[in-house]
Amino acid sequence: MYLLENFILNCILLLFPILLYLFYLTVNTRFIKEETHMLLDLALLSSVLLVLRLSIMTGVSSFTLIINIPLIIAYLKERYLAVVIINSLIIFSHGYQDLYLFIFLILEYLTIFILYKKVNKKYFVLSYLINKFVFSFVYLFIFSNELYYFLNTILQFVILSILTYFFCYLFNKSHKIISMHLSLEEFEKDKTVRESLFKITHEIKNPIAVCKSYLDMYDHNNQEHSNYIPIIKEEIDKILYLLQDFSAMNKIKIEANIMDINMLLEMIVDHFEPILKNKIKFIYEIRQDEIYMLGDFNRLNQVFTNIVKNSIEAMDKKEGIIKIYTEKTDKKINIYFEDNGMGILDVDKIKEPFYTTKKNGTGLGVSLSCEIISAHKGTICYKSKVGIGTRVVITLPILNEFN
Repeated sequence: MYLLENFILNCILLLFPILLYLFYLTVNTRFIKEETHMLLDLALLSSVLLVLRLSIMTGVSSFTLIINIPLIIAYLKERYLAVVIINSLIIFSHGYQDLYLFIFLILEYLTIFILYKKVNKKYFVLSYLINKFVFSFVYLFIFSNELYYFLNTILQFVILSILTYFFCYLFNKSHKIISMHLSLEEFEKDKTVRESLFKITHEIKNPIAVCKSYLDMYDHNNQEHSNYIPIIKEEIDKILYLLQDFSAMNKIKIEANIMDINMLLEMIVDHFEPILKNKIKFIYEIRQDEIYMLGDFNRLNQVFTNIVKNSIEAMDKKEGIIKIYTEKTDKKINIYFEDNGMGILDVDKIKEPFYTTKKNGTGLGVSLSCEIISAHKGTICYKSKVGIGTRVVITLPILNEFN
């Protein structure tokens, strides 16, 4: 029972520093190669010292052969400084009272080093164990003929072989899992960057499309077309605003101020009506009274513009209709956008990032709109039937004391 307890303690002391090293890798947010290599060296040396210390304290050296496991890991991970130090500790701790054993251990570990350089890395562990087994039996054959020592050595090598393969398997698997974890973290970072870039592309495309539409209609001989210039300027200002915001690549932020939601809706209608003239019938039923809310004018403008633009792109009929109307309650306002376009094939997925049915779509317009509305403590709901049309309902809180 005492030997079993001693064996378990040796395994725990051997494994504990290595587990701490692996735990550090999982929680470390900044991967620095030199730092992790230094910590691996420290973990392997700590394992060896703890096992040797237990051997000295208990006087039981039956299981000290397991200190070869950190040495094997050091070889496999090409930590040559750790290899030299662990070799020195093993040689001096076992051979400092026996000159022949001291010389034998030096020859043994030199042979192991040569094997490491010559043998395929895949077979190094096996060659290490065979070399250790051969040298130990040669030493026992020369200096001791007692059967007890031979049987004890065989038992130790069986245990050493099993533990070596188990520890190496555990260590390699843990390293692979941690590497996968780090790769996933990097992938998530890349994904965030890509999403930000997609958002920039998508949201800049809208105001540029508006500018292009007005420029296509613009005739410098027509005095009325001079009214297009302020609109184009506003759209360019919107692009600059978006670029400034996305340069930080953070989560959507809003700058909430008291604003009239009806004024924003009227502006949307005024912007799109000249573009849609003779193409799509624009119906709007917006209350004439002022309805105030705490919101970000530019952000909500993005959302409404994106919805109307999607409705326009969904039109596959000669007589397209887009309808905007509102419904006010005591604490909220419901804003309805309806069209008779082709509809959405899978409306349940419409809010998912990157889901799109458009050939050149990014799938981030609706996702971004949902973020903005959510930041305003509102909701956005999509209902659609293929071939019939789509209805978008946005619900936002309002300020009662101003209404």
